[in-house]
Amino acid sequence: MTPGRITLLLLATLLSACRGGESADATPTPPETTPSAAPSPSPSPSMPRRPTIRHYLARTAERCEVYSVDRDAVSPATRTPCPPDLQIGERIRVMGKSCMREGSTERTQPVVCPGALL
Repeated sequence: MTPGRITLLLLATLLSACRGGESADATPTPPETTPSAAPSPSPSPSMPRRPTIRHYLARTAERCEVYSVDRDAVSPATRTPCPPDLQIGERIRVMGKSCMREGSTERTQPVVCPGALL
């Protein structure tokens, strides 16, 4: 064998090893995924997710109470002192780093978060 032929043979062997021993027109097969018990939608990493739990301070005729709602589950209410400007039937909800008074449309506005919600 001539040195040129040995170099060509070595180059052909290395080239096929770099391609995994497959021919150039072979299509790669996708990796097999194992099915999970319950498929869960994976949100895009660039999309922020909104938390499902919401925290409230509500005023009833008798008292004020703090509770949380997570989808359909409501936590047990805890008694707390009432803010002086919160009227019966209104509630204060935590919205991110601020709070919002809810109840009547004319009084719906951002408010200072009471200490019981922090």
